[in-house]
Amino acid sequence: MTDIDIHDDTLQRGLSWAAIGFGAAATLTPRVFERLYGLKDSGELRVMTRLWGTRTIVLGAALLGADKDERRRLTTLAVAMNAADALITVGAGSEVNKRSRVLGSLSSAAFAAGYGSLLGRS
Repeated sequence: MTDIDIHDDTLQRGLSWAAIGFGAAATLTPRVFERLYGLKDSGELRVMTRLWGTRTIVLGAALLGADKDERRRLTTLAVAMNAADALITVGAGSEVNKRSRVLGSLSSAAFAAGYGSLLGRS
């Protein structure tokens, strides 16, 4: 195994655990997660926050357990999902406050870039 392979494996695992942690925070403590992002509390938003959290947990966990070929496919999906989330958040418009748009787009873009860097080297 080369130094690049070790680095890529470490980055992949780190991103996957970060996704699981991020998703767990949204699923288990949606009000805290929403306050961090500057969102107004509502029952509907808590449900959607938890749904977002569970999909993020599942993707992170799937990446941890995947073989090399499956990992590439899942990483491609992670890039697409996070890039779409970033674009949707940026384009949310004035009905969503600036803090929510900035933090949402930056966190999604960071995951997309991290996973994307893995695709660019494999």
